[in-house]
This record gives sequence, C-alpha cells and structure tokens, in this order.
Amino acid sequence: MLVSAVVDSENPIQQTSKQQDPAAAEPLDALEQLRVLLLGAEYQTLSDLRQQLLDRERYSLHVAEVISEALALRAQQDSSLSETLSPTIEAAVSRSVENNPSRLANALYPVMGPAIRRSIQEVLQQALETFNYLLEQSLSLRSLFWRFDAWRTGRSYSEVVLLKTLVYQVEQVFLIHRESGLLLQHVLSPQAISKDPELVSAMLTAIQDFIRDSFQVSNDNNLKTLQLDELTVCFNQGPYATVAAVVRGRSPAELSTLLTEVNEQIHRQSFYFLKTFQGDTAAFKSCLPLLERCLKTQLRSTKKFPWLAILALITFTGAGLWWTYQYYQQKLIATEVLAALRAEPGLVVLGFEKTPDGYRYEILQDPQAREPAAVIQSIQSMGVALKLNTKPYLSLEPDFVLARAKQVLQPSEAVHLKLEGKILKVEGQASPHWAQNLMQLGRLIAGIDSIDQSKLQLVDTAAEQTAKNLQTLVTQIEALSFNFSSGSSLLENAQAHAQQLAVLSLDLLKTARLAGKMPQISISGAADETGSEATNGRLAKERALAMRDYLLEQGVPAALIAVPKPDAGRRDERSIHYQVDLF
Repeated sequence: MLVSAVVDSENPIQQTSKQQDPAAAEPLDALEQLRVLLLGAEYQTLSDLRQQLLDRERYSLHVAEVISEALALRAQQDSSLSETLSPTIEAAVSRSVENNPSRLANALYPVMGPAIRRSIQEVLQQALETFNYLLEQSLSLRSLFWRFDAWRTGRSYSEVVLLKTLVYQVEQVFLIHRESGLLLQHVLSPQAISKDPELVSAMLTAIQDFIRDSFQVSNDNNLKTLQLDELTVCFNQGPYATVAAVVRGRSPAELSTLLTEVNEQIHRQSFYFLKTFQGDTAAFKSCLPLLERCLKTQLRSTKKFPWLAILALITFTGAGLWWTYQYYQQKLIATEVLAALRAEPGLVVLGFEKTPDGYRYEILQDPQAREPAAVIQSIQSMGVALKLNTKPYLSLEPDFVLARAKQVLQPSEAVHLKLEGKILKVEGQASPHWAQNLMQLGRLIAGIDSIDQSKLQLVDTAAEQTAKNLQTLVTQIEALSFNFSSGSSLLENAQAHAQQLAVLSLDLLKTARLAGKMPQISISGAADETGSEATNGRLAKERALAMRDYLLEQGVPAALIAVPKPDAGRRDERSIHYQVDLF
C-alpha cells in the first residue's frame, strides 16, 4: 500500500484516470506497482524522458541548447550540410529581398562599396593601358604594314599586332592527374582559343607515355618541353600531378621556376585529394588562382620617336583650342543678347541658362513692347541657338503707361493726354460721355494714381452729330428713285427698293425725333411724253399711290408718307422721286 501511494503521488495522470474509471483502477494500480518494482528509480527518469519527448516546447528548448555544436561538427565532416541548407538560405534571401530590399542593401553596403570601387578602378586602369598601347602601335608607319598583313592573312588587326610585338604568352595551363591522365583543372588566356581541354590533356599524357615506353625512360625522367611550330608545351612533373603550360613565342627560363612553385603549392594544398583521387575534380577548384598565376604575357618594348603621336596630340590640342574659342564666342554672343534684351524698354529678363540645345532666356514682356525676337534679330543671325520664353506683364515706365491709357480710353483728335509722374493730365475738348468713361476707366490703368482734367472742356456734340446724321438720311432718301415700264403703274421687282426705303425711313423718323423734328416723305410720280397731259397726270398719280401702298405693306408708318399733286414739269421720265421735309 505504501508503494501504491508513492506511485500515485508521482503520477497524477494515472491517479486522475483511476478516479475517472473505478473499474480499471485496481488493475492499473497493480501494473504500476509491478513497473516500480522492476525498474526502480529508473522508472521516474524514463517517465520524465517520455514526457519531454511528447512536449514539443520542452523538446525544442533541449535541442536548442546543442544545435549550434551539432551543426559545427557536421560541417567539419563533409559538405552535406551546406548542400542541404543552400536552397533554404537562397529562398530566405530571395524572400527578404522581395519584402524589404533596403535591409539587405544596407547590410552589404560596407562590403559592396569598396569591392565595386576596386573593380571599377581595375577595369579603368586596364582600359587605359590597352588604349595607350594601341595608340602607340597605331600611330606609326609600321602599323600600315601590319594592317596590310591583317588584310592579306584574314586575321584581325589586334591579332597581328599581338603576334608582331609578342615575346611570349602563356595561353593555357593544364593540371593533369599523373596516374590516371585525367584533367583536373584548366585555365585559358582571354586571347587564346581552346578546342577541347580534356582531349588536349589526354593527348599530352599519351605523348609522355609513348616516349617513356618507346625509349625505355625511367619514371623519374619525363618530358620537359614539346615544340609545336610557334607553340611550346612546358611540363612540370609532381608526385601526383603534372602542370603543363602552352606558350606562344620563346619560353622564358623563369617560367619553369614558376611552374615548379605552382605545382609544389598545389601538392601542399591538395595532397590528400590528389592521393585519393577517384574522378571527382570539384575538390581542385581552389587550385584555379594558382594556375592563373602562370598566364603571363610579355611584349617587345618599341621605343621610337612618336612623331605620329605628337601629330595626333597637336591635332587634339588644336581641336580643343577651337572648341574653346567656339565656346567663348557663343558665350560672348549670349551675353550680348542678354544686354540687348535688358536695354529694351518693356522687357525684363528674369534669367538665362546654358542648355544642350543652346541658351534659354526667361523674359517678361509688356503688351506695348517690341517682340524679343525682333530685338535680337541681328544678333541671332550669328548661328547661336537661342530660345526665348516670354510671359506677359505690365510695365510702369511712363511711355508704356501713356500708351496703355490711349489704348484703353481711345481719345479723339481734340483730346491730348500727358503723364506727369503717376498723374494723367487730360487737355482739349471732349463729350460728357467720354469724360464719364475717363473717370471710370482711367483709375484702373496700371501706373496711374489720379487724373487731372482741369483743362478739359466738355462739349455736347450729340446734337451736332444728330443733325449730321439726319441730313445724311435725307440725302440718301432723296437720291432714291424707281422706274416703271412705259405706260404702266405696276410695281415690278420693287421689293429691294422698298426694303431699302423702309429702313431709311425708320432711321429718319428715329433721328428726327432726337432732333425734335417731324419728317415727311413726299412721293411724286412722273410720266413721259407718250400720252396726253391728262393721261400722263393720271398715270403719274397712280404710280405714286402704288408705291405708297407698297411701302405701307412693308411697315413704313402712314403718317410719314405723303402723295402731292403730280409734277407736270417732268415729261420725260417714268420714275418715282422722293422729297423729305422736316417740320
């Protein structure tokens, strides 16, 4: 019973289950007692381990304590850890860049900045050296012969220059496994052409084996060089690897020493991989920088008097001086244009600047001022590109203020305007209506504060103008006439005549009332000598009455028209005449 109590206190889950299921409580109790008797103190330890495995949080905390040491140990054993984590890291970096690119950029800034600057500096230095070299070789007499050789042989000019000035150049370097003859690594000069590095490596190995077998040479005595026309293959044998360099030109003595040093360093660096090589060349990628050390080039130094280079320098200097002269000449013209625009009344130059297309000016222009293009027309013809951007404004210069006042007020010839300071003085004779407009519009003109009209005489010219207009209408009406057919009083094609007379009659009535008079238009008919006096009198009256009735139909007031006795004195006419009387 004591053991059972102890088990129950240490296993509250079992105790709870007993309370929930009384039927199973007794067998479980016996089983727990048996487990305690068999396992003893280890039972509690196993129970804790089981609970730790089932609890994800507790298990994660336990693993977190040793995960860094486990990753370090696995990384020392092989490269499987990096291969496994690479996709996850790449995906995480890609996701980070998509979400927040600036975070990664800020983190790489201390590293990327110096690397980029160094790379750019090296590229520029290399480009400058190449340019200097080509300049030296191009500006000479022999360059003409080299270009002829390039055309004759079908090669590029740069290739011919390289061949003519080359002392030697290591074009290719092979790292070959000595036992199997397989190619471990291969580096190539940018100017060289490589067909198949693995095939070349196999052929070089086969040649060495052929010489060793054919001439009974011991393994310690190996092929050192192989001459192929203008190419030389230099070999350096090591215990497990061979370094072969393909040299164009005369192979220098120091190249053999360099190949020996490189081969020895490769053996020190990759001795284990060379000894246990089974066909995997990935372990020898670290040897590429060592092999690239052997890619050397030496050119002939040609020191002659560079007269063509000096000529080119003089040409470039002359072109520079001409460009400088043109630049300052254009700048001088632009300054002259600026001075002309600033001196022109009504124009204000806000500023000007040099643009890729020429010079651009920002100008304020008064409506009364001359066009800026007309001001600089004589200067602009010199060939300098000038662009004028104008904006309107109102100048306060006296001449422009006075011109603006004349444009707004439109004074007659009897009115004289004069500007003193900001006071507009008006002299002469004007109508009251114009004087009223003067007071209303004059103060709205920019540059005018007050108007002095003490010397302006007001003359009512309306009556005179009305009398003139009335007399003009009378003259126009009395000048009208209409011809009838012989012996007829019928109106034929009289519509245009009647409409003209109706319009003049209504204007006459309106103008006469303004003058305080009442007009009357007398219509008199006439007849020719073809009939008797009685017949002609009757025909003339009928013609006058027919015209009167037709005018009444056109809207002419009846009080305005009168038909007097026919004119017996006109015996040679068949027309209608009008006479205007004012009462």
